[in-house]
Parts: sequence; C-alpha cells; structure tokens
Amino acid sequence: MSFIAIDLDGTLLNDQNEISEENIKAIQYAGDRGFEVVISTGRAYFDVHTICEKAGLSLFVIGTNGSTIHSKNGECISSITLTKNRVESILQWLDDRNYYYEVFTDKAIYTLKKTKEQFYNEIQSLKNADLDADTKELVEVAERQFDQVGYVLVDSYHDILKQEEEFYNILACSFDKQKLKEAWNQFEKFDELQVVSSADHNIEMTSKSASKGMALEKLAFLLNRSLDQAMAIGDSNNDLSMLKKVGYSVAMGNAKDDIKAVCTTTTLKNDENGVAHAIYRYMENFAVQK
Repeated sequence: MSFIAIDLDGTLLNDQNEISEENIKAIQYAGDRGFEVVISTGRAYFDVHTICEKAGLSLFVIGTNGSTIHSKNGECISSITLTKNRVESILQWLDDRNYYYEVFTDKAIYTLKKTKEQFYNEIQSLKNADLDADTKELVEVAERQFDQVGYVLVDSYHDILKQEEEFYNILACSFDKQKLKEAWNQFEKFDELQVVSSADHNIEMTSKSASKGMALEKLAFLLNRSLDQAMAIGDSNNDLSMLKKVGYSVAMGNAKDDIKAVCTTTTLKNDENGVAHAIYRYMENFAVQK
C-alpha cells in the first residue's frame, strides 16, 4: 500500500481551524484499508499533535515544512536543524527592519511581545477596513495563525538565542508585498536555506535539506512504501515539493492557479470537505488500477 500526505492549513483544516467529521471519517477509511495517512505541514509537531488528538487521529507527522518527522506514538524519527549562527543572522536582519516573525523549535514557537502586538493590531485594523475578497481572506488566515499551540513571548531575539533547543523554522510576516519580497530576496541567497511560503503574507526559512517532499521521500524509504501511486493534497507554495514527489497530486479548490497547474487534479475547497472528496476519489481510482 501507499501514502496519502495531507497539508493542514487551507487543506485539512476548515476555516474554524478544525478537522471536519467528514474528513476524519475519510482518513479513517483510508487507514482501515492499509494506506498510511501522513500530516505534512509547516506547523510544529506539538501543535499538530493537539489538533490530531482532538480529532481522535493517530498519524505520522511531517512538521515545520519537512524539518521533522514524528511517528504515530510521538517519537521524533528525523530532525533537520538550522545552525544558531544562521538563526541569529536571520533574526537580526528581520529585527532591524521590524518584521513580525516566529521561531519554531522542538519545544516552542518564540516571538517578540512587541511585534506580535503590532501585527495583531494591524490585523484588527484591516478587518475593519473595506477590503476585496482576497485580502479579507488573507487577513483571516493571518489571524488564525495565532490559534497555534506553543507560543512563548519574549522581549528580544537575544532571548530566543539563549534557548538550548533545536531551531527548525523561521516564519516572517508582512502585508506589504514589497517588504515580503525584499525578505525573500535576502534569504534565498544563502545556499543552506530553503525559502517557501504558506500564504501570501509570509515567507518561511528552513534548512536546504528540509522540505515536505524530501521528508515524505525519507518516510517512504523508512516504511518501505512507494510514492509512485501515492497521493498528496495541498494548497500553497510550501506544498509544491511533496506534490511533485507523488504520482497523484491534488490541489484544493481554494488553492492558487499556479498550484492547480502542477497537480493531477483539483478537489473541493477546505470548507467543503475537499480532503474527504479527494480521498474517496483516489481510493476508487487506486482500486481500479489494482
């Protein structure tokens, strides 16, 4: 049997940051028939574990954009870190330019009290403005970001660097497209960094050796499973690496056109149980192929 790899935000999670009953049943249906269902997300493992536990699901988890892989029982079976020196240089650059940023470690999501408050206030201000539909949706996505588990607020990025923890991922946010592009251009110059985006208001930096696609490939090797007929479901730029690794790639109905263009097919939106729809369709096709 093969894999079903599923992104979380904008994919498996609805707009209330929950996994619907329909999606839960579809995942259980696939698991009962021997398919290994894997969560593959930019979120930290401890946050994903909370979400899955609430839904009654026990799954492999590819976390922080491929930097970690955890087994069903919570054991970390792979981790790829950023060096503290590189983290320091990234944070110093972001801090000097007043970006809102989050640093993901094996234990917490660190962010600055001051910039979090500023970013939250900006979100509230935009919510009260007259926005087009796309911008309104983006602001709502940014606000749901704060529902993550594991935030630790600090006064300075130096407080983050004092932590004796593994650094996996740094996320930087801005609604200023030019400012976000400047950060992307700054960090993609470094050979050891992978730069991706999970929404139009952010960029994320991990090790060059970490991506959802590489992590899925590693997990397939460890479990002696094939990716040739595997399915991956996603909606964003940070899903591209895994969508390109599998034989059957699915874009969410709410995905951007450039994501849909590289996928085998498109399913319904995340608020329409698009994951369940894709799983049942995939299972039917797979049964025919067998």
